[in-house]
Formats: sequence, C-alpha cells, structure tokens
Amino acid sequence: MEERVEEEKGWGRLDDLDGEYEICICSQEGVDEVKCYTIKVPDQEARTPLSYLISRPSAPLRSLIHGVQTWDISNFTPKNLSPLSETTNKGPQATGYLALLNNHLYSVGGNEEVLKSECAEARGADYFIIGIHRNEIVMPGRFVWTLDLTCPDMGWKQLAKPMRNRRKDPKTIVVDGKLYVFGGLKGYEPIPEDRSSGRGWMEVYDPILETWKSLPNPPSYTSEFECLFYAHLELERDKHEIVVVDKSEGKKEPVFLKYNVMSSTWETWFQYPVVVNSNIQCGRAVVVDGTKAYWASSVFRGARNLSDVTVFGFDLISKSWAYKDLNAGPFLGYSERFIWTDPGFLHLSDHKFCLLLHSVRSPDRKYSLDKSIDLLDCMIINRGTQPPKKETTEEM
Repeated sequence: MEERVEEEKGWGRLDDLDGEYEICICSQEGVDEVKCYTIKVPDQEARTPLSYLISRPSAPLRSLIHGVQTWDISNFTPKNLSPLSETTNKGPQATGYLALLNNHLYSVGGNEEVLKSECAEARGADYFIIGIHRNEIVMPGRFVWTLDLTCPDMGWKQLAKPMRNRRKDPKTIVVDGKLYVFGGLKGYEPIPEDRSSGRGWMEVYDPILETWKSLPNPPSYTSEFECLFYAHLELERDKHEIVVVDKSEGKKEPVFLKYNVMSSTWETWFQYPVVVNSNIQCGRAVVVDGTKAYWASSVFRGARNLSDVTVFGFDLISKSWAYKDLNAGPFLGYSERFIWTDPGFLHLSDHKFCLLLHSVRSPDRKYSLDKSIDLLDCMIINRGTQPPKKETTEEM
C-alpha cells in the first residue's frame, strides 16, 4: 500500500481552493432531451463524507486513514440537481466539445435525417440507412444551436446561418471573440467550393457579422487527419494562435502545428517523439502560464468500468512530455461504478483544475438501494501534497 500513497502525491485538496466557481453541465437523456445544470465549485452541500468512501472493506483509502474503520453503508445522499434549461423537442445533440462565447453556449453539428435522393454528397460517405422503405439516411449536419446563459429559460435556439460543411462532434475553440470549428467530417469531403481551394477542415463563425468562413487546411492535410490535443496559446506573442497536434495514423512523431487567426496561415512548429496510444481521446487542452498544456483522457482497460483517468501535460517551451494516471476507484462508494464517457477537464485558477466524471450507483436489495442513481462527480486537482476530494451531485 505504500506504493499507492506515493502515487497519490502531487495532487491537492479541495480545501486548498480559493474562491468559488460556477460550472455549466449539459446532458442528453434521449434523442431530443437536453438538460443543462450549473454546479458550484466548491459546494459544501455536495461534499462527500469520508464514511461514504470507506464503507467497503476493500476501499483503498482506508489504508491512508489510521484508526478509522467503518463497515456500515453510509446514509449519504448526493445533492440533487435541477436543470436551469430543459429541451424536450428538437434541439442540440450530444457533443464533447461545447464552446462558450459571449455568454452563449454553442453546440455544433450532429446527426441529421435526410432523404438519400436529396443528398448527392452522401454517395461513398460515412452514413447509415434508417428507413429502408423510405430511403432515409443519417449523416452529419450543418446546424448550430445556442443557449443564452443570461436567460436560459428561453431554451436552445438554432442559428439562422448553418456551417458551410457537415460535421459530427467537431472540435470547437474560441479565440478573439470568434468560434473556430474543425474536424468532424466523418468521411465527407468539404463542399466543392472549399475542396477546390484547399479549405473546409476548419471554419470560423463571427457572431457580430453572423457569417461562416472556411479556412485553409493544415499542411499535408488528408482525410485521416486526427488531433491528439488542441489549445489556444495565451502568451502575448502567441495570443492569436491555435496549436493543433496531428497524430494521424502512420505518424510515429506527432506534428505540432500552429494556426494564426490574424494572418489565416498555418506553420509546422515542430515534431516530438512521443508514444501515442490509440485509446487516448482527443482533448481541448488548457494552457497554464502560457507555457504548459494540460488535458485529460479516460483509458479503456478491457471493461466498461472506468477506474483510471490520465492527465497529460506538455511544456511548450522545453518540449517535455509527461502524464499521470489518477486512479478514481478509491473515490467510489458502495455499488458505485464509473460510466465510460469522456472526462470533463476545466482550468479553475493557477494550477487548480476540475475533473468531471459520470458514475452510477446500482440498485442493491441487501442495502435497500431500490433504483440506480446517476451521479456527477467533481474532483478538484491541485499540484499540492494530498489526494483529491470529490463533490457528488445527482442529476434529476
């Protein structure tokens, strides 16, 4: 167990967090049911008591707490969440890359049902048939939805101006007051006008002019172009630049590319020999001190019971690479397990981050848990000396 203690060093306590933050969370329960919630960080009402974590004899944290032994099931009830916005008709679809611009949440792209006869571009592309007799297909869409967080009760609204190209779960990032969207083509070529001019992988939305514009493709762009991570560089000399790391299949050394939003030009920054695991999910990295990029990824361990999350870091100055596995298993309560979804990872301040995970507490007749409960777990990570603590909330 000494090895476990050593592994947890370097992560800070929730108590170390100064100030209070509010985070917006969106979930999708059905095809057209999108709910948005806000949570406070930290939130005393959602703080998980120690007895909840050590209620099982096998709980690893028990070895870190001298003289404490609890074998009874905790009576802890997670804090219930009520949605600030709930859409039950046609609205945005699930995406891992929401963007916040001018107090508006943006949800971009998704699946769209169309008649195959009405869409010639579907030939040879990545689509699937949903109605054999009606000849309907599902393919990436161009629509964009927004939610005004200053009046969320008004619900999601669809932009009058859709994107130029069809995209499913594209990456999004905000720079200089504009929304940049890229990837997510899912086997589709850009529209003929963009394809002939070497554009279409990325486009930008100007909320003032309400216009979309296609941008030049990255160097050596192919349909296999795939990101390892991307970020907005924040140093004064780089504040107009986006870094995109290409880990396309066959590349032994991921290529770091920079896009300047002022000059609309790409440059190959450098290549770095890192071992890229195909299971690593692409992340929108946060840049701290203008020099270090961090993002999180869950790693498939052979079963759908998530226990490990990896936090990656890359020093943009020294070009050094590091990662740390965070075993979230010890923070699970009785009959609780993590769900295989992308982790949320937000920068709070300094070197403090918020890691969001989805778990479920399963029914257990022996202990009168008569229904499954979906839980949102919020862990505060800090480069301190103690393991993280979690807040737990229940989606209603």
